[in-house]
Amino acid sequence: MTQLTNGKLFETVSTGSEQQLERARQSIAGGDNSTMRVLPYHLPLVATRGQGSTIWDVDDNEYIDLNMAYGPLIFGHRPPAVIDAVVRQLTESGSQLGFPAEMTARVAEKVKLLYPHIELMRFSSTGSEAIAAALRLARTFTEKRYIIAFEGHYHGSSDAIFNRYHAPLEDLPEGPYGPATPGTLGMNGAPHDVLVCRWNSPEALEQCLSDHADDVAAVIMEPVMGNGGVIPPNPDFLDVARALTHEHGALLIFDEVITGMRVAPGGAQDRYGVEADITILSKALGGGFPISALGSTREIMQSIVEGRLFHGGVYSGNTLVMAAADAVLDELHANKEGIYQHLESVSETLATGVEEIFTRLGIPHRVHCVGPMISMVLTHDDAGPITSYREMRRHCDFDKYIRFQHQLQQSGVYFHPNQFEPLFLSTAHTHEDMATVLERIEDGARAVLLG
Repeated sequence: MTQLTNGKLFETVSTGSEQQLERARQSIAGGDNSTMRVLPYHLPLVATRGQGSTIWDVDDNEYIDLNMAYGPLIFGHRPPAVIDAVVRQLTESGSQLGFPAEMTARVAEKVKLLYPHIELMRFSSTGSEAIAAALRLARTFTEKRYIIAFEGHYHGSSDAIFNRYHAPLEDLPEGPYGPATPGTLGMNGAPHDVLVCRWNSPEALEQCLSDHADDVAAVIMEPVMGNGGVIPPNPDFLDVARALTHEHGALLIFDEVITGMRVAPGGAQDRYGVEADITILSKALGGGFPISALGSTREIMQSIVEGRLFHGGVYSGNTLVMAAADAVLDELHANKEGIYQHLESVSETLATGVEEIFTRLGIPHRVHCVGPMISMVLTHDDAGPITSYREMRRHCDFDKYIRFQHQLQQSGVYFHPNQFEPLFLSTAHTHEDMATVLERIEDGARAVLLG
């Protein structure tokens, strides 16, 4: 079955993708190396290439990509400056030198210009690695035990912090906070000494800190909840969280894996004017290459400097990845104003357009937008403001969203079918792209959301 899209026949189901995934399942568990890409309710899509705001599958079907590889592609697919830098590094110097390299210091210096509180850094390959190291660092510095996190926030899959962040309502604690629940089987009871509070509730955080006043090492959060519906902090919540954390002798950790260099040049700290004690960066920093970073003050990082806290990794500071980050940072520093004006503009066009369409058609919804992070929340009813994971879970209509996503994917627009996952835009997205997306969103809404 085919339909006409932009003058070409578009396969509503990618037969080639189905065949490729079936082949992959014979060698790769589940057919891919990340479960989030092959969820049971995912329509098959095996991509062959990307360019700018567009991806193509194995049947040569074309999609406007609103996923951007789950956020790293701040400049879109194959940005020339990043690709040129990586190719030059590979051909002229090599990808893995196995020794300290000048480029690593250069990248760190450029990051520090965006995050003034960072005096020393360490690089690694994934957000999970950097976050696990940050928690060790906080416990080492404070000589305290507990970590406080928040419902709906995701901080990687390490045993140190992997909480069941998309837990059903009935599994959440009755009170303002409770112990973390293992995010998967096989964790042997971990994460240990992690407490989980309600997001956007100063009262819950204060209660948790007070109950464990002498033994909290750190409070960790996504400053914008990017893994549970793009829920921004309530006004003053970040300020209050910082004050409460310091009042109790703990450190404030911002997990800016998603928000770093995406919602502003200096991430959420730049956007909201609140500094963390420890910052974790990843995704946009590498522009599509695997990198993460951990940064803090010289005093806090001293335990790594002195070797009392081990931090290492064969691929940490890999020069090929550093070349990509160097190019990303050069672009950001050279054209901050133009880059973020464009990101805000196309994002506002999409968010306000979706709001207008769903409101006009009488479809219950909420639209959340923090710069180039957007969430189209389909709800069972007129939910009112959604400011926490519990409200998100209570009101969202996941089955309806999956049907809607399938319809849009079959019309040549891709975003993730899990309603908790954000839509990500890039500098490669144009207002013409947004006009096309909005047209298909209205068609899709009329096809599957009405009646």
